[in-house]
Amino acid sequence: MVGIAAINVLKSENLLMKYLQISALTFESLRAKSKPFDPRVHQLKPHKGQQEVVTILWEALEGSKLIEDESAVSSLLYEKMSDNVKQADQPIEDSYSIRCTPQILGPVLDNIRYVHDVIENELNSLNNNPLITPQDNEVFHNGHFHGQYISMTMDHLNVSLIVLCNLSNRRIDKFLTVTNSNGLPPFLCKENPGLRLGLMGGQFMSASLTAENRSLATPLSIQTLTTTADFQDVVSFGLVAARRVRDVLVNTKYVVAFELLCACQAADIRGIDKLSPKGYALYRKMREFIPYFDRDIVLTEYIESIVNNILCTDNA
Repeated sequence: MVGIAAINVLKSENLLMKYLQISALTFESLRAKSKPFDPRVHQLKPHKGQQEVVTILWEALEGSKLIEDESAVSSLLYEKMSDNVKQADQPIEDSYSIRCTPQILGPVLDNIRYVHDVIENELNSLNNNPLITPQDNEVFHNGHFHGQYISMTMDHLNVSLIVLCNLSNRRIDKFLTVTNSNGLPPFLCKENPGLRLGLMGGQFMSASLTAENRSLATPLSIQTLTTTADFQDVVSFGLVAARRVRDVLVNTKYVVAFELLCACQAADIRGIDKLSPKGYALYRKMREFIPYFDRDIVLTEYIESIVNNILCTDNA
């Protein structure tokens, strides 16, 4: 259980760091507002994870010509004001899945760091029973083997991954819904709209996997069942918890992969010359093996390629 847990936490750290870069590209492609990511405002909420997340996002957005300046949006809205109430062309604020990203992924980062520390302690523990200490000339019958640390931290990691998956799923919906995308075509279908599905099919996958992940959110660390004539009467199910995180992690990668696909499709529609340097670098990396979709095509192999070539590589 410790071995699987250790692999889980390292893969989760890698996925989160990559997701922060994907998040920045998503913000650009959705023409998000810049001020919620200004590090100055986050100094007023001193959570380490939140501050680290926003620093990464702010640096990734540097040089973008797609990110909106709130002052310019406010001026535009003011110019269009009249005595007649009507829907504005642009919202003055972005939805939570964009604007609250540091406050959502900050706790995820903090939690993963905590899990990392616990698993590292387990890897450096002596969990034998009995435990022989030659320096004391003692034999200890003990409970170091018990997996409660593993089961509880895997439950924590599981929740963190599902939070990330929920966030990605909501952003996908923003990309594909014309009323929420700040001017993108429905389902990111620029060519022959109304006659094609566009990227609609990918949302069926992402919604299904998100729902499956949520169904796997019940804590396993509380599911003790008695065995061995009540001798082993409080057990951890740490191995089951670690295996479940492994499954949720795989599901989450596919959802994130589709968000990245949507972000790059939207960037092409907006104009890739307006991307930040880091956003353009991520865009070019994906375009090495994923084309722009100007016709309907099965997306499966492309999403698999994103998972294998970007999300499953070690470099963050």
